[in-house]
Amino acid sequence: MATKLRHSLDFSCPPAQFAAAVTSEQYWHDLVANVAADVSELESFTATDDEVRVVLQQRIPEKNLPSVVTKIRKGDLEIARTVVWSVTGGEVGNGTFSAVVTGAPAKVNGTQTLVAAGTGAQVIFEGSVEVSIPLIGGKIEKQIAKEVQALIDAERDYTIAWIGQQGSAAPDSQ
Repeated sequence: MATKLRHSLDFSCPPAQFAAAVTSEQYWHDLVANVAADVSELESFTATDDEVRVVLQQRIPEKNLPSVVTKIRKGDLEIARTVVWSVTGGEVGNGTFSAVVTGAPAKVNGTQTLVAAGTGAQVIFEGSVEVSIPLIGGKIEKQIAKEVQALIDAERDYTIAWIGQQGSAAPDSQ
């Protein structure tokens, strides 16, 4: 059974500024270079009139994995992560996210929705983490959900700084 993932992020900028960031290829290059740079890379960025699709390759070093994982799988975890934002009339509103661990029965899937919230924006993530390993899958799912939330929190902090620095150099690593 999958572990539910629900997390929301508040941004002090209006939705249009957030949308301008996530539809910018430079934003994604800067994000990867400044958030977990030693374990992430931008594999592809594709923008059309209808959507923005970003594929990231990320790695979790074995030394950072819980022992329950390293007992059943040695080595670093390689993760293919895809972020898709739908674009309608030049505005970003919703999308999807997914992550698949290469060579392991683990995946994360869900939706992301951008909404106006007061004077800023909010992104709401809803999804699930599924690890198909009998008896211990649930424990690993909870750890993955915790790590996903920590990652998107770090990305939010960088995104706020990046948006604030538009017109000048992107912010340094936090």
